[in-house]
Amino acid sequence: MMFLDLAYRILAAARESTDQGSAFAAQSGLLAHFLDQGYVATQVLAIRRLLDGRKDVFSLRRLLDDMTEHRELVTRENDVCHDGLPFDSEAWQSKGQGVEVQIWGIQAPGLHKFLGSRVRHEMFDRLSGVSSTARQRGDLIKEDVFDKLKKLLFNSTAERIVVLSHKFFAHAATGDSRGSLAFSGIKLSDVDEVQRAFVRVERVITDLLLFIAIGRQVLPMRPLGMFQGLEQPYASTDSVKNMDKIWDQLEEERNQWAKGIELEIL
Repeated sequence: MMFLDLAYRILAAARESTDQGSAFAAQSGLLAHFLDQGYVATQVLAIRRLLDGRKDVFSLRRLLDDMTEHRELVTRENDVCHDGLPFDSEAWQSKGQGVEVQIWGIQAPGLHKFLGSRVRHEMFDRLSGVSSTARQRGDLIKEDVFDKLKKLLFNSTAERIVVLSHKFFAHAATGDSRGSLAFSGIKLSDVDEVQRAFVRVERVITDLLLFIAIGRQVLPMRPLGMFQGLEQPYASTDSVKNMDKIWDQLEEERNQWAKGIELEIL
């Protein structure tokens, strides 16, 4: 979704030529229409899929709903110790302490597991609203955290885009239904707002609630040479002439589809 979003914006930017003496294929009305429609369709349907709440689908909303419904499984102990870290982050102090430990404390070599446990405990203190002096293995994440995530995920812009997908892409809308829909399109700023919400909710779930904490960027590295060839003309003069022939052929074929239907039905 985000890769196609960036790709569209880059390709659409080529329409704005600063060379007044030249013409570019990017300025073609047909190509611009095709790109615009494809962009809207891919973004709207991708947003709808990620917000799908049905139980037989995989989506960001379903993940959040499942975590909310089974909140009792994400205890402090499970969050801190799920990959082998000790629950007691201060147990290192009862072990024999060498010079390095005396100098560096918990940040000394060999104590990384205790340091990781401390970091997770401190984060879970904030998630649970429990002070460091009252920690229990069965502490749970506050319901308020999940409420805030749902509010962030289901913002008004996302809801409008979902409505748009139902009425214009996934289902046939009646004239009255379309007429009552105040929202008639999407803006790039709308896509930015929804994608930002998706990223932030996903990061909270994976990095804060589940503490997977895998280092990564929001977008993968751009493929090398991705824009190579875009400086070339889109089609030769002969190819454009052939396009006219292909259009005429396809048009003639489709015009025949409406003929003779009464012989099949009556």
